[in-house]
Amino acid sequence: MKHNPEKKPSMVQFIMMCLLLPVIGFAQPDYDFTNGSLESGTDRQVGAIYRFATVRAGVDALVYITSISPGVTVSEMDGASGYPEALQPTLKIDAWTTGYLEMRIDFVTAGTSTLMNQGRIPITCIDVDGIANFDGLGNGVHEFDEVDMGGGYMNYDLLGTELSMGQYGNVFMGINQGGIDYPGRDTSARQVMFTVVNVNISSAIIRVGVHNQSANSAVRLRSVYFKDFWYANGLLPVSGLLQFTGSAKDDAVMLKWELSTLNTYVSVTVERSKDGISFNAIGSGNLLQGKPLLYDAFKDALFTDGTMFYRLRLLDRNGATSYSRILLIKGTREAGEGLRIYPNLVESTASLSLYADRGSMAQYALVDMSGRPVRQASIQLYAGQNSIQLNGLESLRKGTYVLIVTANGERRTAKMIRQ
Repeated sequence: MKHNPEKKPSMVQFIMMCLLLPVIGFAQPDYDFTNGSLESGTDRQVGAIYRFATVRAGVDALVYITSISPGVTVSEMDGASGYPEALQPTLKIDAWTTGYLEMRIDFVTAGTSTLMNQGRIPITCIDVDGIANFDGLGNGVHEFDEVDMGGGYMNYDLLGTELSMGQYGNVFMGINQGGIDYPGRDTSARQVMFTVVNVNISSAIIRVGVHNQSANSAVRLRSVYFKDFWYANGLLPVSGLLQFTGSAKDDAVMLKWELSTLNTYVSVTVERSKDGISFNAIGSGNLLQGKPLLYDAFKDALFTDGTMFYRLRLLDRNGATSYSRILLIKGTREAGEGLRIYPNLVESTASLSLYADRGSMAQYALVDMSGRPVRQASIQLYAGQNSIQLNGLESLRKGTYVLIVTANGERRTAKMIRQ
């Protein structure tokens, strides 16, 4: 091998190296899910446990398959295409089926099953895409992902239209609405990605799912990457702010934040917005110099059901202003009462769409205007948005009907007209 004499980098090369160093560092995942093996149970079945060794120094990850919906088959637990460091299941979903693969991930001391708290865990759901006309009959396939780390915050393209983003309890959810397919597993399509982050935890629950509202079965490549991403119209990090979280409960929103002991802020202002663009202050407080606020909470008792955005405005002792990540909070009542049947005017087939905050069996009844049930059945609901096909409606007499769904002790209704 020929040895080339050492050359010192030019000033231009040195500057380029300095510029690239943060990018190169950022490109590495926080947790590397490359080295996985089945530890117990049956591969790709409920009860299976996989160990991913050395996801970071001194840390293993145990991945448990905790649930697989009826009509969903896991053909690969960690597919080879895409990113070796990501966790990449491949799912096959039957026609007219909504379902998911649910996994619990425990971070443990290497070689053991002892839970080990992690200072910070970012989880990014990649390629949450779909196909608008999958069967050639106008029926589509739409993917959805859910992440539950007991809280945290979510980052994504706030002005994007391809994903419908939401939060119920501690669960963050992204549902594909655009119906555009992005082949393979790729991080270039940021418009169909979202990132959830939480701190000082040891476990996470992840659901990768599909709404297959078509007459064909579908195979979908899924990918979960344990690293941060920046998004157009997304959120930027703020030095000194360790976390900012919020949740809706009992017609109010509780916001919590934690500041580093090294922060230099003198005041914090809570701001609220209906559109995520125009914010108004709803509360503020001063921080004592030399005694930085480590943890605080704020209650917005004027919150109403719907969607609301929150952020913190932080004033530095030098007069500089910084803003936190934006939290999107959805009212729990809005999520729990959503029931739609479409089209409203039906001939033989209709689709029932409703939201459930947890999986359960439900009962539905189709009642005519005299109060007589003409059809009754039990249906399986899954946590999140459900879409259920109603067939054979051509046998009903023309007229107006009321669809009644009872689930988790709640009764919801929608009107349907058979034409």
